[in-house]
Amino acid sequence: MKLSSLILLTCAATVSGFAPVLPEQSSSALMAKGRRGGLSSGGNSKLNKPKSIGGSETDAESKPKSNWVQTSIPSIKSLPSEKNVVKLVDTQVPSLINKQTNPTGAVSVVNYEDKTYCFSSSCASCQIPLTKGNVLAPTDETNNEARLQCDFCGATYNLRTGAPVEKEGGKLFGFLFSKTESKELPVYGLGEQGGRVFINVP
Repeated sequence: MKLSSLILLTCAATVSGFAPVLPEQSSSALMAKGRRGGLSSGGNSKLNKPKSIGGSETDAESKPKSNWVQTSIPSIKSLPSEKNVVKLVDTQVPSLINKQTNPTGAVSVVNYEDKTYCFSSSCASCQIPLTKGNVLAPTDETNNEARLQCDFCGATYNLRTGAPVEKEGGKLFGFLFSKTESKELPVYGLGEQGGRVFINVP
């Protein structure tokens, strides 16, 4: 009898040792759950359009719907500033998360001529991450806007709009993905409001 009581007390102590401790939340944070566009602070529950910070902002007529969502990016200053180099940035935005291929909701970010462009973390044609993508000079086809080329399949996109454009030379495996080269690369607007970074996910 004493042995079973001792085991029971040990189990109870062990269970209580693993009990989760939830951080305290303010009432405004609790009320904000489920709202689109992030948390609000104070009485105004409507999120204004964040101030756009880069070149990925799409034209109003091509993308009429805006859906600004708060990201886990600490600040605009923390975005990569190295020129013409594609970097992945985690956003933790639920609509960008894919448990198998993008568990952190990462997006690609590149600084071209002091403008920040944000787009899908992987090529729309071959689904390979764009971490080694090449930023190419503008052409007449892109209305003098820079281009982005997938290093694996060679698919080439307008950096600002994501529209597919003529390839810049062939790639070894490019012929495998020729049927999907007409797919647009998803592009996202980035903005800042109240010191928080937001992404416009269509």
